[in-house]
Amino acid sequence: MKKILPVIILACIATSIMAQPGKYAGKQSGLINTVYTDNRNIPGLSGWTFMQGSMLNELSDTMTILVDIYKKGSSFIVFFSTKDSAAVEYTINDVLEIPPLAKGWEVKTSFCRQNEMEDPLVVALVKLAKTEYLKPLKKAWRFNRETKVIEQVPVTGISCLNEGFDID
Repeated sequence: MKKILPVIILACIATSIMAQPGKYAGKQSGLINTVYTDNRNIPGLSGWTFMQGSMLNELSDTMTILVDIYKKGSSFIVFFSTKDSAAVEYTINDVLEIPPLAKGWEVKTSFCRQNEMEDPLVVALVKLAKTEYLKPLKKAWRFNRETKVIEQVPVTGISCLNEGFDID
């Protein structure tokens, strides 16, 4: 038993180091732990334009998860925020800074899926096309609701709904 305890402690430390918020935040890491009530009026986002925000979970969940996208020039920041059902304020848990995107590329949240199973916690960089689901991806990330950290995931099997696509 004495030999197992140090191994368990080291495994816990290694897991917590790998799952730290801010790994993909770049210059925007200062937003982590920011508390707010209005996602269009967040301290530290002067000069950034709100693009979209979505609630990612069921109303019956005890924890509300939001994803928001802001833009400045052709750069984007995506952040995930949570609040307990009894709380009034949201807390930004993690931030993803996306450097300037080339024309024809877009950030997608909320309507992505993995292996044709909806997964609103996925964020992807997609190439715009005239298809119902966008598949050419540069990168993809997923918000881990347990650790409240953004993790990079392989793009294999991920596609995102092309909201402007008309099936007719």
